[in-house]
Amino acid sequence: MSLIEGRFRARLGEFSLDADFSLPSHGVTALFGQSGSGKTTLLRLIAGLSRAPGRLVVDGEIWQDDSVFVPPHRRALGYVFQEASLFPHLSVRANLEYGWQRVPPGERTIQWDEVIEWLGLAPLIAHRPHQLSGGQRQRVAIGRALLSCPRLLLMDEPLAALDAGARADILPYLDRLHRSLAIPLLYVSHAAEEVARLADHLLCLEAGRIVWQGKAADGLARLGIAPAHRARVLAHEAGLTVLDIAGQTLRLPGVHAAPGDSVRLRIEAAD
Repeated sequence: MSLIEGRFRARLGEFSLDADFSLPSHGVTALFGQSGSGKTTLLRLIAGLSRAPGRLVVDGEIWQDDSVFVPPHRRALGYVFQEASLFPHLSVRANLEYGWQRVPPGERTIQWDEVIEWLGLAPLIAHRPHQLSGGQRQRVAIGRALLSCPRLLLMDEPLAALDAGARADILPYLDRLHRSLAIPLLYVSHAAEEVARLADHLLCLEAGRIVWQGKAADGLARLGIAPAHRARVLAHEAGLTVLDIAGQTLRLPGVHAAPGDSVRLRIEAAD
């Protein structure tokens, strides 16, 4: 199995990070923990945006060890920050083209039309960033990162700066990316709902230490959080979505997915 393997020892002021990890290079891995646990520090070390003693190997390629340090621009990764950080003087199309045009046509592993469809960007393409809502700006930022055709996509709490309504609006798009992407995604969050909905694998941090890593369902169960289960969309009827889950039929308010798609369903014990 292809892996993302790393070991870092970092000290930043009074904070220290001591992390050894081995992650599958497919699906969504959530870096989960309270604020200040070291999630963003670890993500930045993986991206090469911060530097500390350690080793990082991605699918057998050394990105960092005692004698090697591959700079961020050569790591073929996309990074989505908490703030969208779009170019304010450019249209949505020009923001998206920023990374796309820098990839030779023969090396484009993700197609323009795919990203536009996955993230629902077609109605926004002529707008400027100031004309967009927070959730729309973040969708454009994710699209820009994807169109750089990365081998690894990193997201640092991309919903943290959004209000509850905007978070609810963008989560279905992230769910769609999860179903469609062939590249691994490392997703930083301290929100259990996001992790339960999106993550396949879980890496839990506490005070700069990794306290658990493995399958998300197992990790969430250890934390007392209801995991999500796979369900298949059967049809849409009168504003409801008909789902099949383990041979049983369930109807929910409209889910943004096509018949035949696999979606994640999370049911709290109180429900």
